[in-house]
Amino acid sequence: MSYAIKSILLIDDDLDDHLLFEEALSEAGASTVYLSALNGEDALLKLNAGTLPIPSLIFLDVNMPRMNGIDCLKALRQSGKLVDTPILMFSTSCSVDYQNECFELGAVGYIEKPNDYRELCAKLALILKEGLQNRSNNMPLTL
Repeated sequence: MSYAIKSILLIDDDLDDHLLFEEALSEAGASTVYLSALNGEDALLKLNAGTLPIPSLIFLDVNMPRMNGIDCLKALRQSGKLVDTPILMFSTSCSVDYQNECFELGAVGYIEKPNDYRELCAKLALILKEGLQNRSNNMPLTL
């Protein structure tokens, strides 16, 4: 099943990560629209108010102030508008316990934040090229 990724929402409290992500997305040759929110509360407010369009894919940081990624994931999955939107957790915290909890709550994947800009570009390019359809038996995507 093919899934076109037309827009990506990054929910992350680190402004530097936003800048790198947007630049890497552009370098990956994506015509994908980049959307952003600075934390879980910000994302939910913008999405519920309609100031952000419903994205094709969400990258969600796990460790954030105000509302962490786990709580945001729960809230996004309870939102009628976003129940089917694929969510990839995007974090430096790569513990298996975190990953399993996120998968149980409805995340479709868990991406470890790369330390290197080129690696970030490669991961984004792979996701944009391969999409999410190549997950065998709907197994979570991990990169």
